[in-house]
Amino acid sequence: MWKTFIRPAMIFIPFLMGVLFPQAHVLGAEPFNLIRWCLVAMVFMSCLQIRWSSLRPRREHWLILGLNLLMGIVPYFVIRWLWPENPVLAKAAFFVGITPTATAAPVVVAFLNGRIGFALTGFTITNVFISLSLLFLLPVITGEYSAWFIGRVAFTLLQVIALPFALSLLVRRLWPGAIEWPKHCKTFSFSLWSFTLFVLAAIARQHFIDNPGESHFQVLLIAAVSLVLCAGNFYFGRVTASRRFRRESSQILGQKNTTFTMYLALNFCGALAAMGPIFYILWHNTWNAWQMYSYDRRRRLRAARRRRPETPHAEL
Repeated sequence: MWKTFIRPAMIFIPFLMGVLFPQAHVLGAEPFNLIRWCLVAMVFMSCLQIRWSSLRPRREHWLILGLNLLMGIVPYFVIRWLWPENPVLAKAAFFVGITPTATAAPVVVAFLNGRIGFALTGFTITNVFISLSLLFLLPVITGEYSAWFIGRVAFTLLQVIALPFALSLLVRRLWPGAIEWPKHCKTFSFSLWSFTLFVLAAIARQHFIDNPGESHFQVLLIAAVSLVLCAGNFYFGRVTASRRFRRESSQILGQKNTTFTMYLALNFCGALAAMGPIFYILWHNTWNAWQMYSYDRRRRLRAARRRRPETPHAEL
């Protein structure tokens, strides 16, 4: 019953280890760049499992893509307007909202008895088009419009998205059976994700060590904004979709590929901005765990009622 809560509970272990050992922050910088290569490996494993023939874009997918963009752009400009003195909070909100669909979203959809093909199509569309949009949006968010900066953004996106995507196509071409690799490497992918979170937590901790005057209230604000956006993503994904795809649309918009935008935030806006997606990991995994627990509980109750013998009517 409680196995669905293991994943959100495991978030705290690497996060706590990163806080306790801030020295590990060096693993995310030159010459190691382990966050980048962990992200490349995770994207590669995700792309391997995509069955291109099963992708069927629908109206809901493009609606989700539009909402995904708006959930990043609108909060950013609203916060910049309301609190112009707090640009970091606006940037954290942007990276939370703009994050595309997580690789694990189809898995959760399958557990909830939803349409896996619909979820995989949503994952592919949001990750491809959000990545392309960031080439134009990141200069706006950072205020850097030089050709050097735009080239740096393009090179980063090529490394962490285009490279593993192209490599997965090549490997699938040479070894068709590679499509089954992700099923057998779930522990490996989860370990990479946990290690990435460990390094990111160490970087965040080191940031506060190097900047002792940094406001801890700022972190609470980022956590609160991340929570509001998480609730908004799941809600708007559900209410804007047709009745047939409400469960899947909510999951596609709400469950985020946070490792991707954590890496971008860290590289282009600093450790505090990356705290937004880090907190989102806690919020969306907790909601997913509750959804799966509730669904499993309802299914067990229905099965128990079917097995229960009918009570004979009392004779008159």
